Amino acid sequence: MSANRPLPANVRARTFYVARTDSRCWHCGLQTRLLALAMPENHETLDAETDADADADSESVPLAWQRANMRALLFYVQELPGEVQQRLTGILPSFRLAHSPATLNSYWANHCEHCGSLLGDHELHCEPDGAFVPASEAAAANIQLMLIESPFEAAAAGYAFEPEFFGFMRTS
Repeated sequence: MSANRPLPANVRARTFYVARTDSRCWHCGLQTRLLALAMPENHETLDAETDADADADSESVPLAWQRANMRALLFYVQELPGEVQQRLTGILPSFRLAHSPATLNSYWANHCEHCGSLLGDHELHCEPDGAFVPASEAAAANIQLMLIESPFEAAAAGYAFEPEFFGFMRTS
């Protein structure tokens, strides 16, 4: 696939959640608001498995949507529809598309509201006790889930199914 073309969506749902919390910026040390995207049960993922004989760049390889009967958090989100982009930047303007030197790619990322530094998804979503990887029920209770009753699709490179303590996050 050409680098100039958008990636096809690999996750979609009839609704989605915006997960919100705050954390200390590791650059300036001030508290900053953060958000993440969460999928409800029964969202769909694009089956990325292809025929071993097929060229991975071929657009003729049929891919099938599979229902995921679990909740998930998305990260390293590279593509979002315009309506979703507008909604997210309306909720938190410091969540925006950015180029990451660490990944050598662009993705929708949190930035510190005070110093503007990129707060990378690896630290927020993959490290123990990261902002969206709570280590306890009490830490999970600091994450608020806001249900968005609107169709959603995205191209995401990171996908955490059934995040621990998801059930303890507050729903608004």
